Amino acid sequence: MLLVACNSDASDANTPGVVKNMPPIHLEQTAELLIDGENAARTAYMQAADACEAGGIPTRRLSASEVELVGVTRYEMWLDGTSETTQTRAWDAGQESPDALCQFRLELSGTFSSSTADTFVEQDLATGQREEQTVAAEPMQRFAIAAQDEQAPEGFRGPVAKQVAGQPCEEWTTPDDNRFCVWSGGRAWGFGSTRGDDYRPSSNGIVLEAEPANGNGYRVVTQVLSAGQAFAAPTAATEKRQ
Repeated sequence: MLLVACNSDASDANTPGVVKNMPPIHLEQTAELLIDGENAARTAYMQAADACEAGGIPTRRLSASEVELVGVTRYEMWLDGTSETTQTRAWDAGQESPDALCQFRLELSGTFSSSTADTFVEQDLATGQREEQTVAAEPMQRFAIAAQDEQAPEGFRGPVAKQVAGQPCEEWTTPDDNRFCVWSGGRAWGFGSTRGDDYRPSSNGIVLEAEPANGNGYRVVTQVLSAGQAFAAPTAATEKRQ
């Protein structure tokens, strides 16, 4: 669904720029660190497993589906006018123990967090530790951004208008020739379309696509970005192997 932002609908007449009637916004995307065009962590795992077997050491490899997750970071966000929920999950290949270096297992790290006007919840995905706090109630205000108020970092080239995952974005090229396309359909709800070269999504801006120069750097692929579609945000972290 293409998002069409309209500042007159987004701002309160009494407080210039304050967003009202923010639609539910849901994001799902993945990022990978590439070296020479290949997933760096996955390549390192494959080389280690091959070396174990070549050396005659009993080896337990990851399953094919687990290998696909190695070196992948998955970002998810559920935002609306009353709550912000995010989940970041990253997978890597680890060993069962320091004495079993060729017995590989899939390891998860990351965080789950959810905030409202008066509560904050955070969970460590690696340990399962969860903290919940009551905070002083404050409105979760957001402020619209005018296109003319945004400035790209010095030396950046662009923008070039594109569409990624069905959404409008502005593609910028860094001085190092890395390319990233920032969502431009959310200015009315406080999402800027100039992010520097930080590929990670936030409640202030979302890079929909990133491609490193010469295959060295972070690649970002967006699977879903929707607005105006109702969702039930999770209240706890997703199972680690999903």
